[in-house]
Amino acid sequence: MLTNKRVEEIALGLLKFESERDKQKLIGASDFSDPCAFHLAKKLLGNKQESRKYWLGAKIGTGVHTLFEEAIPKIDLNAYPELAGAIVEKKIFLGELSGYGTINSKPDLAMVNAGHLVDWKTSSRDKSRKMQRVIHEEANLPDMMYTLEKYYNQTQSYARGLNAEGIEIDGCSIVFVNRDGSSDTDVWAWTFPYDKEYADKVWERLSIMWSALKVDPNPAQFQRHDQCFQCKVTDKE
Repeated sequence: MLTNKRVEEIALGLLKFESERDKQKLIGASDFSDPCAFHLAKKLLGNKQESRKYWLGAKIGTGVHTLFEEAIPKIDLNAYPELAGAIVEKKIFLGELSGYGTINSKPDLAMVNAGHLVDWKTSSRDKSRKMQRVIHEEANLPDMMYTLEKYYNQTQSYARGLNAEGIEIDGCSIVFVNRDGSSDTDVWAWTFPYDKEYADKVWERLSIMWSALKVDPNPAQFQRHDQCFQCKVTDKE
């Protein structure tokens, strides 16, 4: 009979098995959406974050993405006609940085007929309540504002790439699934219009940073963000 320790090792080995997303070498929208310029610069320079103890949440998030991806082709389109012709995890071109390479990403779900983009996120009930308070302008919580800005930048960048490929997107939703949820209310959406001008500025910031790094490949020329989790926690471990 196997020991508890060995079964745990097997479970961890399966959970830590590298997916295609884990093997990605160049940055994508989820990276350059980061408000922390210092850590974005490090990623541009190829400084991959070392494995940390805070890895399980991301793996659970990947599992939720897989669940949605597998369910979409099997869903009853009579009940959910918006999903007819939907594009799931399609690689799209976001731009080219000279001397760096082509930047692509895979938006989670583009409901083409509805002109609507969806990005799945996992969260917790506590964080969800805080984010909802910020979105509804009921509270000023800097850490949640940082997270929401990152997600907003990422989703707008996906919509920009899809529109550039001729897939018209005019609305975006970020759907949060609470890992510790217990009812339908633990799945909620934040919806907003696509803003091309804003998305262009997100890309322009990336381009300017890369140009500066080609001249001086030192990430310290860029500011750390006071709400960046890596700056506050993982860099100090």
